[in-house]
Amino acid sequence: MFNLLAAEGLSGNLAEIVAKLKTLMDNFWIYIVLALAAVVVVWGAYVGIKIAIAHRNEEKINARDMVKNLIIGIIIIFVVAMGAPLLINGLSAWVGTGA
Repeated sequence: MFNLLAAEGLSGNLAEIVAKLKTLMDNFWIYIVLALAAVVVVWGAYVGIKIAIAHRNEEKINARDMVKNLIIGIIIIFVVAMGAPLLINGLSAWVGTGA
């Protein structure tokens, strides 16, 4: 009996946490995306400048590695940005609060 009550209390607390997390994501989603886009633009400009001023072979290789890391970073940011709302909706459905 106690375990059942404790499980219901935990489910209620988890439902509240998921609801607050969902509200937080809904309110700040555009700002998060804009901040990530700004970081990508600034870092892309930095990498572009590094490529433009690279004269020695080592600098060119380093600049190419930076481009590769920039592309990998963009892919990771995209996956996380698309996965976070799906994870929150999955948590919401798992807890039973509805999507």
